[in-house]
Amino acid sequence: MNAEMEAGRLVATPFVPCDPAGIPPRAWLYGRHLIRRNVSVTVAPGGVGKSSLTIIQALELVTGRQFLGDCNAGPLRVWLFNLEDERSELDRRIAAAMKHYAIEPQDIGGRLFVDTGREQQLILANQIRDEVQIDKRLIENLKLQLTINEIDVLIVDPFVSSHRVNEMDNGKIDYVTKEWMRLAEHCGCAVELVHHTRKLNGAEATSDASRGASSLINAARSARVLQRLPDDELREAGVAGDGCTY
Repeated sequence: MNAEMEAGRLVATPFVPCDPAGIPPRAWLYGRHLIRRNVSVTVAPGGVGKSSLTIIQALELVTGRQFLGDCNAGPLRVWLFNLEDERSELDRRIAAAMKHYAIEPQDIGGRLFVDTGREQQLILANQIRDEVQIDKRLIENLKLQLTINEIDVLIVDPFVSSHRVNEMDNGKIDYVTKEWMRLAEHCGCAVELVHHTRKLNGAEATSDASRGASSLINAARSARVLQRLPDDELREAGVAGDGCTY
């Protein structure tokens, strides 16, 4: 069937009923957000703490410990690829989180991989005129690294920096997102894409307020949204200082 599909032919596959007891359950790795062989998305306005959250989430997964109450698998192997910050900033944030949660280097056990877009490019797709061109060489390199390092979760932060296509075009963003989905399927890992909201002008952040085309959210198995809490709710929760974000 694969050869026929590669030649441009489609084949209708008959459905064969099976025993429901033999169907494997969904392979959730982090609450009901990260799942093997699927793409998940985290959406939030700038400055709310997306990157800090994913760092803590990565540390939960590699240590197998619960800090935020959502880690349900581990210890796992995580590749955190931040496409904005420099290495020293990532080191600073990870060190702060490790100190706060009393994590020792041996607790990580070589299961955390961290890279920055300032040192290595991770641009999955480019747009030439009106055509999307996937970097097949990069895809194969990603497959190799995910496989030989036995990565369970790949976190890409932010999604917009992982491509160079029109982010307002649903068809093009769907095409790029499906490449991430195929990568997750091929390597048996969960892929987390961190994404910005558009300018909200005081409105509440929702998944529908994600920046650019909606096809990214529609293709994701799970989409979660981070909100900036009003000052009165922060004070009620016992968090000191106005303007804090959580």
